Amino acid sequence: MGYLLPWPEEKSNMLKQRIGIIFDMDGVIVDNDIYHFRAWGELCKNYGLEVSQDEVKTWFGNTNPMILKRLFGDDIEQEKIIRIGGEKEAIYRDLYQNDIKALEGLVSLLRSLHDSGFTLAIATAAPTENVDFVLEHTGIRHFFHKIVDASMISEGKPSPEIYLKAAKVLNLDVKDCLVFEDSFHGIESAVRAGMKVIGVATTHPSEKLKSTIRNISDFTEINAADIIQLF
Repeated sequence: MGYLLPWPEEKSNMLKQRIGIIFDMDGVIVDNDIYHFRAWGELCKNYGLEVSQDEVKTWFGNTNPMILKRLFGDDIEQEKIIRIGGEKEAIYRDLYQNDIKALEGLVSLLRSLHDSGFTLAIATAAPTENVDFVLEHTGIRHFFHKIVDASMISEGKPSPEIYLKAAKVLNLDVKDCLVFEDSFHGIESAVRAGMKVIGVATTHPSEKLKSTIRNISDFTEINAADIIQLF
């Protein structure tokens, strides 16, 4: 997908209103659920635990402390959460580093949105190390004005905290924000924050993504002109 400009003069490079486009990371910027599943599987095997792929999918959007408390019990010590969470993410990055790439059509859409005056952000429950890993390997960091990750929130999705935080750091009203999300928890989080949501059918099939205004398979199916119409 190429550039969409020129638009009508009042929309070209400067929107009438500031609009924030907020991207989840895992399953949206990159289609990486299988690598997280493999990493959790390997970690759990190391600790004598078993998990299914379907179970892991229900965790997406949660923070590592939330997941590890589910696996090891609520009384797990903070030191153990940090250590085991770090082990899991190191496994994930090692598994994924040779295959990582942006979701189809994403780079072209980001370029078009950025050049057209949209304000762009990432809101992810992933740790900072994983955000750096993805952005460095895909080369898209420069498109984003703000990034909110697990280090900046106390509650994971489906709490609306992360999207409310994103709106705050962007200095935008929630009604002026649109979110791209792939997980059930993530969609619920954005909806509870009062934002419009477009579902990305990577982790789950499109028909299972509810409460969205539209679902897409990848970013070749949407462009900046489509998005401006939503506002």
